[in-house]
Amino acid sequence: MWLWLFIFSAALNLLAIFYVRWLLKTIAVINKDIEDLTLLISEFSDHTKSIHELEMFYGDETLRSLIDHASQLSEKLTNLDLILNEEEYNAATEAQETKED
Repeated sequence: MWLWLFIFSAALNLLAIFYVRWLLKTIAVINKDIEDLTLLISEFSDHTKSIHELEMFYGDETLRSLIDHASQLSEKLTNLDLILNEEEYNAATEAQETKED
């Protein structure tokens, strides 16, 4: 009887370990996709700002609203706080604090 309970428990624990591993990989992929998307939006925002600064387009309200929208979107994506970003942020904060001391 105890042997069967042990085998069932071990199998259940093994399945749980593989499931958690799969979840962590999925979160890492999502985090990478968000970082790539943030970079693309930031590059787009910089590109539209450089176009707006051209003499031909300077003061164009449509382009100005596009720049504002791209900046807001970039800021919202930067403020997204996923689990993996939080760990990196904590490590960077600790490194900065040690530099200040």
